[in-house]
Amino acid sequence: TCWNCKTAKMNEWIGKYGDDFWAKDFNQFREEVDMDENTIGCANCHDPANMELRLYSVPLQDYLKAEGKDFKTLPRNEQRALVCGQCHVEYYFQDKGFGPAKKPVFPWAEGKDPEQIYAYYKTHGDTKTPGFEGNFVDWVHPVSQTPMLKAQHPEYETWHNGVHGAAGVSCADCHMSYTRLDGKKKMSNHHWTSPLKDPDMKACRQCHTDKSPDYLRQRVIYTQDKVWEQLMVAQDISVKAHEAIRMANEFQGEKPADYDQLMIDAREMCRKGQFFWDLISAENSVGFH
Repeated sequence: TCWNCKTAKMNEWIGKYGDDFWAKDFNQFREEVDMDENTIGCANCHDPANMELRLYSVPLQDYLKAEGKDFKTLPRNEQRALVCGQCHVEYYFQDKGFGPAKKPVFPWAEGKDPEQIYAYYKTHGDTKTPGFEGNFVDWVHPVSQTPMLKAQHPEYETWHNGVHGAAGVSCADCHMSYTRLDGKKKMSNHHWTSPLKDPDMKACRQCHTDKSPDYLRQRVIYTQDKVWEQLMVAQDISVKAHEAIRMANEFQGEKPADYDQLMIDAREMCRKGQFFWDLISAENSVGFH
């Protein structure tokens, strides 16, 4: 269910329905909650009792448990990133043979880079498609009949594998940069936004003190423009690949002995290539993370 990232109310529903909650009709709960009053709010990231950072996301809790990690004992900066990683991530709704049907799962058991996520999906599904048995499949492409994956919005993963993640800069440092109350007490600004919307680029200049706002802004735009150009190139290649597979599949002439395996290999390359493209296309920094 998509409710995992729509309201903190979901924990109440899990308590009421247990794991049956995940496969319930999304629209059922529209009638049970006023979204003007129960949308994303303080309780999604903070414990209402003391306002300490906390996780409400079940799939992220499951991942940390599998890794033998306790959120409460993690470094503060890691906690600040993980509360964003509750929702700004790649995920999938698992097939019932692997646990509660439609429960959201973060595919990080092998790691968080694209190759590792792709490898994970090869063993966590129930498809019977020849050559792809046991793969997880989101949808089947109508042109090439390729069993496909659909990336969501993997901001956490791209940040984790990027230069800012490696430098220990958290999501909040850039998107909720510190402000001072009464000129003294420091707190994170809870107006979540892009640093580019600030003419002075204050979030970036917390670290890049030797750079001007204009230089920093142009550096971001330069990176995003280059990534966008390459996305368009890759997108065009992907479209042509699906069409080539369709034509090969419909070919009625003499075929090589390993034709079926060649078709499987072609669909595998198309599936993987489009998933890697989609990880960047669906991510919200246009490559900057």
